[in-house]
Amino acid sequence: MFGVTAGAGSAAILVPEAATAQLAPVPPAPGDGPLADSAIGTPPTAAPLSRLTGDQRLFQANFSSRGLLSTQVDEWVLEAQRWVNRAYAGRPGFVPAPESGRTGWPTMFALTRALQLELGLSGSQLSDTFGPTTLSLLASKFGEIKAGTPENVVRIVQCGLYCKGYWGESISGSYGQATEASVAEMRSNMGFTDGRRTVAPKEFKALLTMDAYVVVENGSGLVRSVQQWMNRKYVDQSWFFIIPCDGHSSRDVAKALIYALQMELGVAGANGTYGPGTRSAVKARAPITVGMSDSAMASYVRLFQAAMIFNKYEVAFDGLYAQPVADQVRTFQLFVGLPLNGTGDYQTWSSLLVSNGDPERRGDACDCVTEVTAARAAALAQAGYRVVGRYLSNVPGSTLDKKIKPTELATIFAAGMRVFPIYQTYGGAASYFNEQQGARDASLALEAASDYGFERGTTIYFAVDFDALDNDITAAIIPHFRGIGKAMELYGNPYRIGVYGARNVCSRLFGQGLTVTSFVSDMSTGFSGNLGFPMPLNWAFDQISTVTVGSGAAAIQIDNNIYSGRDYGQAKVTTRDKLDTYFNPAHRPAIDDRFTEYIDQVESNTANLVHTVSESLDVIVAYDEQITNLSRSYGVRKALVQSEIYWEYWKRDVLDAGVDALVQSWYVYRHQREAWEQVPVGPAPTPPLVVREDCSTGIAQIFAATAIRARNWAMQRGLIPGNQLDAEDWHVVENVWNSLHDDGTYNIATVPLVLFQGADEVGVTGLRLNYTETELKAIFARYNGTGAGAELHGREVFGVYQIFESFNATTR
Repeated sequence: MFGVTAGAGSAAILVPEAATAQLAPVPPAPGDGPLADSAIGTPPTAAPLSRLTGDQRLFQANFSSRGLLSTQVDEWVLEAQRWVNRAYAGRPGFVPAPESGRTGWPTMFALTRALQLELGLSGSQLSDTFGPTTLSLLASKFGEIKAGTPENVVRIVQCGLYCKGYWGESISGSYGQATEASVAEMRSNMGFTDGRRTVAPKEFKALLTMDAYVVVENGSGLVRSVQQWMNRKYVDQSWFFIIPCDGHSSRDVAKALIYALQMELGVAGANGTYGPGTRSAVKARAPITVGMSDSAMASYVRLFQAAMIFNKYEVAFDGLYAQPVADQVRTFQLFVGLPLNGTGDYQTWSSLLVSNGDPERRGDACDCVTEVTAARAAALAQAGYRVVGRYLSNVPGSTLDKKIKPTELATIFAAGMRVFPIYQTYGGAASYFNEQQGARDASLALEAASDYGFERGTTIYFAVDFDALDNDITAAIIPHFRGIGKAMELYGNPYRIGVYGARNVCSRLFGQGLTVTSFVSDMSTGFSGNLGFPMPLNWAFDQISTVTVGSGAAAIQIDNNIYSGRDYGQAKVTTRDKLDTYFNPAHRPAIDDRFTEYIDQVESNTANLVHTVSESLDVIVAYDEQITNLSRSYGVRKALVQSEIYWEYWKRDVLDAGVDALVQSWYVYRHQREAWEQVPVGPAPTPPLVVREDCSTGIAQIFAATAIRARNWAMQRGLIPGNQLDAEDWHVVENVWNSLHDDGTYNIATVPLVLFQGADEVGVTGLRLNYTETELKAIFARYNGTGAGAELHGREVFGVYQIFESFNATTR
């Protein structure tokens, strides 16, 4: 969970050299003999300094990561797990810790249950939660943990210290100098400055969490300073529990900040939730303006500064609202779409503290599951809405019909509004998301969007419609969107990828480069991925409330969205002839027969071919989804792509494999030569007898040079993203050739680009569904080169085109 880096502060315990000679022998390391504890016998006596230093080897390993939760195997964490399991084995309600040597919640839960047993709870009274009963019993029975506290309670503290990365005095059960020093360091990291070396009940509760108290994972030192200040200021409040000081805002930190604000404003029933009472109190308070400052007792300005800092806006944390703070506030207001007044007013407070901000704001965008009729479109436009989100699909098996209706888009456009498309089938649980499902969703979304006529470059928002935890995002959602991206790339990148989801989902996907813009489900204020997380940098639509617009037949319930302008939506769609769809297996026998008849008419060579007509059709069927989606992506007939792939695969002869081998041997030599040039020891490598740097290869028999030329042409015209490929760099040529040779999907994705680039060369421009016979023959001919042989190729492949087209037309 947390990276292992140097901890904050140094608490190394230095033993004078003169004293070391008088020390008793160091106790055995774990594994060398029994570690004394009350569960297995009376602890042996040991000199204080011997106890303090413990096993120097393990001490040094721990010391390198003071104050952090261990993510690597740590022998003392392992010993803590072994001790708690030995000490409480068989006790009803106790759940053993995993003996892994890694800190985690199961270990903290085991230590919590151990403490509850020491407090007199038993059986079903035990819980993983360090709740009010545990805290109250701890305060009344033991108070602050210090020297003289029962040994097993001290050992639980020492185990917790090890799990946090501090020295735990060999789990001795004696609250000696080493334990005091570690507790003092931990408390200092928490933000306390009083130097106390005992463990108060709230500090014990914090010890048995996965919270860190030093900056981790690129956290902010400024955020940490605010967290430490909050711990110092509010620890004595009954509602406050020690928060992490790791340099990151979080749900618990955000709730603590709201609690603090409620206390500042005297809100009755304070609960850490930014509800109606808190909103009213903030509205009633005058906005914070330049020159205002906190008095000795008040902290209103500091709390506002803390909210800015937690939202990643660096301002002074000094209780003075100076002009630089106001300037940063204007920057924040601009980013989230608020009036630019530079003050700490109600709307700004709200946007800083809760995901939906001021839900009374009317946005310029909306989304809905209901058909936008002409009357409803007029009502929306009159209410000031300019962009409408509508669904490309329904959830299979659901009775809710939310997908776009025929003519609905034209109705919305006629009212002067634009549209952004949303794709959602299930998407309501982590179990739905994986890379394979992402690829499937990309294909289905492309099919639906192209059917509606959405043009290339439109952003489709794929929905993550549940409260995804951070580990859900890592394990399921990121792979899912990686699958979407890979599939869209194979289909020619027809649509840009957006996401609908909580803030953390949106930000993490954007950080991975998997989305362009985000549609943020900020209306779900209770989502763990919203509270405590700043607005995603790429937000386009911010869903903040549900409202009803219009009345009577014009009434429509919508989700009200703030609109950033990062995605304008679409003002039109392209009306096309019906697009091609997937291969119909029922046609297979008839197509085989047609091609068997057709080869009798072929004038070009048919001797020594390695694939049959039927095997060639197998390839077309195997890659049908990709071929279909490429045709939809580029707005051309599917037969255009099918024909060239079929023909080239069928026409592969027995010599082609040998030529491929020559190219491969050439690049083996190039790598050997390159390595020798870097370290010129011994004779230079000998080049192959026959040099072949490039050849046509793979399913559709494409030269690397041809692919590079076609891909660069497509990039220049915005058909595909990417940087220009350097055809003079043999490494680039080799990489492209290997991709063509080894990766069928890459080879097939290159086919339409070669066809389009060749068409451009012969004067057939544009991507069209209705090329003429003359144009098609010219395009096919250029794929093969120039001259009489290429013209024959064009005529013969056109015959293949006619066969495929005749069958494709029946399924449109």
